Amino acid sequence: MLKKVHPEDVICLFTEKNYTKIFLSDKSYYMVRSTLSNALKKLPDDIFIKTHRSFAVSVLYIDSIYKDHLVVGDEPVPIARQYYKSVRNKLNIIE
Repeated sequence: MLKKVHPEDVICLFTEKNYTKIFLSDKSYYMVRSTLSNALKKLPDDIFIKTHRSFAVSVLYIDSIYKDHLVVGDEPVPIARQYYKSVRNKLNIIE
């Protein structure tokens, strides 16, 4: 089955080996046979940020950012050290 998913409805992506879970804003998710890198190639790169080798999030749903994780809809998502700078640079942060 093929299912249409709007990028603005995607909250985050989580991968385990060759499968990626795509979490949607209505609390549902889809499991697809794809690596995280390949899944991100199909989504707009101005909306999605890779935060860890296993996680990517939509900038539309980020609630807060900490040094080692960010919060998306009450759920913590890890930020690996090597991705922290790129996450900060991708967001418009007023300091």
